[in-house]
Amino acid sequence: MALQFTDILLLLGAVQGFFLTALLFQKSRRLFADRFLVVMMLLYSVILVNLLFSEIGIYQSTPHLMLLTTSFPFLIGPLHFLYAKYLIGGNIKIEKTDWLHFLPFVLFLLYSVAGFLRSGAEIMAAQPDFERLIVPAEYLIVNWLLSIQGLIYMLLTVLLLRRYSKSLESFFSSIEKIRLDWLRILTMIVLACWLIFFAENTLLSAGINLSGFDLSSVLLAVAVYTVGYFGLLKTDPFLQPQFVDAMHRLPEIQPEMPAENDGSSRKYQKSGLSEDRAKRILADLLALMEAGKAYTRSDLTLADIAEQLSVTPHNLSEVINTQLNQNFFDFINHYRVEAVKKDLSDRQKQHLTILAIALDAGFNSKTAFNTIFKKHTGTTPSAFRNHPN
Repeated sequence: MALQFTDILLLLGAVQGFFLTALLFQKSRRLFADRFLVVMMLLYSVILVNLLFSEIGIYQSTPHLMLLTTSFPFLIGPLHFLYAKYLIGGNIKIEKTDWLHFLPFVLFLLYSVAGFLRSGAEIMAAQPDFERLIVPAEYLIVNWLLSIQGLIYMLLTVLLLRRYSKSLESFFSSIEKIRLDWLRILTMIVLACWLIFFAENTLLSAGINLSGFDLSSVLLAVAVYTVGYFGLLKTDPFLQPQFVDAMHRLPEIQPEMPAENDGSSRKYQKSGLSEDRAKRILADLLALMEAGKAYTRSDLTLADIAEQLSVTPHNLSEVINTQLNQNFFDFINHYRVEAVKKDLSDRQKQHLTILAIALDAGFNSKTAFNTIFKKHTGTTPSAFRNHPN
C-alpha cells in the first residue's frame, strides 16, 4: 500500500507530536499550564493518526475503532485557550468553572459511545463518500459544531494574547523573551485550520468537494511542525520555564495608557495619589534614572523600580502614564537609547562594537536594540554612528 504525499505529512506530524509529548512530559520543571500543552500535543498526534487511518482505509475493516477518537477534536479548542490562560496567569490548579469548557467533549463522547450499539455497516453509512459527493447531514452538522467551537476558542485566545501583549510594555523594559510569539503564530495557524475546515464543510454541503478535508488536515500537521520548530530550535517559554517566572510577576494594575480623549484623572481617579505626591515620585524616579542609571539592568521591571522608590507599582505606573504620557517600556528604553547615542558619538569609544555599547546600556538582544533604536531615532545605529548630527 503506497502512501500519498498527504499521508506522509500526516504520519510525520503524528510522529513528531508523540516525540514532543514525551519531551514535554520529561521536563525537569513543568508548569501547571504544561499539562494542557502535553495533552494537546498528544491529541494532535492521535487525531493525525486517525486522519491517516481514514485516508488509507483502515476503518473500512474496523469501523468501531473510528468511534474511539471522534470526540477528541472537541478538546483542541478548550485546551489551546486554557493553556494560554494558565501560562499567562500562572495558576497552579484548574478553576472549577473552567471544567465547563469540556462539556461539549463530554456530550459528544456520550454520543460516540452510543454509536457502539450500531453495526459496522451503519457506522460506515454515516461517513461521507467524497467521490460521489454523498455526505450525511449528521456528518455535516457535527463538523459545523466542531469548527464553530474551534473558531470561538481561537478568537478568545487571540484576544487574550493581545491583551497580554499590551500589558507587557507597562511592566517590563525587555519583553522579547516573554512575548509568546510562538504561541501567537501557533494560534493563527490553528485558526486558519478551523476556517478552512469550516469552508470545506460548507462547500461540501453545497455539493462541492474542495479537498476532502486534506487542506485542514495538512494545516493541523503544520501546527505540530510549528511547535516542534520553536520547541527544538528556539528558546521559548514552553521549554524554558524560567522565562515564565517574569510573566507571573505582572501586577494587577491597569496595563494601558490613557486614551487621548480619556483624561488621565478619570483613569486614576480612585488611586488616591495627589498631584504633589506624583511630582515627588517623578523627581525621585528621574534621579534614579539619571544618577543611578537603573536602566542599565536588562531585566528591569516596574516592580523593581517601585521597590527602590518605596511606592506601589500602581502609583509608579500612574506617574509614568500621567506625568510623562509614556508606558514603562518606552520610558526605560528612552534612557537606554540616549545612553547608546552618547557612546556612539564619543570618539574615545569608537573601538567598541555597536552591540557592546547596546548591551552596556541595558539592551539584551541585537534585534530588540535595532528595533527600539530606530523607533526612537528614525535611523539605524550604524547610520547614527556615521552621522551623529
